[in-house]
Amino acid sequence: MSLTQHSAGAASAAPAPARVDLARTWLLRSPLAAGGDTAADVLVLDLEDGLPAARKAEGRERARRAAENAPVWLRISAAGTPEGEADLALCRELDDRLAGIVLAMCAGPADVAHVAASRRVGVPIVAMIESAAALLVAPAIAAHPATRRLAFGTGDFRRDTGMADDRVALSWPRAQLAVASAAARIAGPIDGPCGPVEQARDAAEHAAAVGFTGTLVLREAAVPGAHAGFTPSTAEVEAARAVLTEVPDGPVDGSYAPALARARALVARAEALSRL
Repeated sequence: MSLTQHSAGAASAAPAPARVDLARTWLLRSPLAAGGDTAADVLVLDLEDGLPAARKAEGRERARRAAENAPVWLRISAAGTPEGEADLALCRELDDRLAGIVLAMCAGPADVAHVAASRRVGVPIVAMIESAAALLVAPAIAAHPATRRLAFGTGDFRRDTGMADDRVALSWPRAQLAVASAAARIAGPIDGPCGPVEQARDAAEHAAAVGFTGTLVLREAAVPGAHAGFTPSTAEVEAARAVLTEVPDGPVDGSYAPALARARALVARAEALSRL
């Protein structure tokens, strides 16, 4: 399935805004690469890292042609850079053939505002947090009205901070993005790519435990594992339904109401994902 509308997007029972909020897998693909449909929830044509410098113009032209068949998601270069401005010019040209924007290297809410001014009203923006400075202003980025979700650019973040590719080392920045998203009342953040395909499910389950609800993926083979990791299991759904159907026969403590809320949220998410 893909939110580029070229596959099952129109057949989904979930309205388009809900699909963006629920999307678990965001496949980054170069416009120069061959490939048709994808099982990922969202296919993003990558104008940033997906194109060598000498082929940027060619990549934009390929993306323009792809948009003739169905609206496309684009990952664009940093706001204010020459490549970023050229990418935004394409976004303006595509108009209603632009499904959404993933903004690389978002430095602050001003970058979101700049990009928002170059797209049709309502086109969602996913802001990528990829530096220490951006992490410190993540709450303001998440709170911008045009921001639909945050994404964690783990590779560039580690390069900027010197942190290792280690779950313990990255647990604090991940938690910050989850808290910023929750405080802004937007969907949970999107994690960086999992690395080896065989680790996709485990990485997704870890990210979900921190509060993330999706991940970037670089290879189609990682999609099934990532989907499984971000989708409530049958056992989890059954346990949540049991909590909702139980009627306490005596006094309850302060944990009862939060437990009910978590159970409702889990069941609602599972049902919504089943309609993607």
